[in-house]
Amino acid sequence: MVKKLFTSAALVATALAVAAPAHAETTYYQQLVTGPTKAECEATGSQLAQQKRAEGYLVTWIGCGYQNFQYSGLVSWSG
Repeated sequence: MVKKLFTSAALVATALAVAAPAHAETTYYQQLVTGPTKAECEATGSQLAQQKRAEGYLVTWIGCGYQNFQYSGLVSWSG
């Protein structure tokens, strides 16, 4: 059972290594989204996250919270 698990993990690691070009560099981006209300902030962040996903980026969207008299959240993407 353990040997089968290690074999599966090795095959997945090999597949990931083959899929990524050796010369490719991953670039990371992030953008702070803000709004006067939580609903507006969440809508802005969600829209940006959907746009970046549609462009083919891997996206992380952290929802909005209250900070410094406004709501803010963070959208991060890499490509």
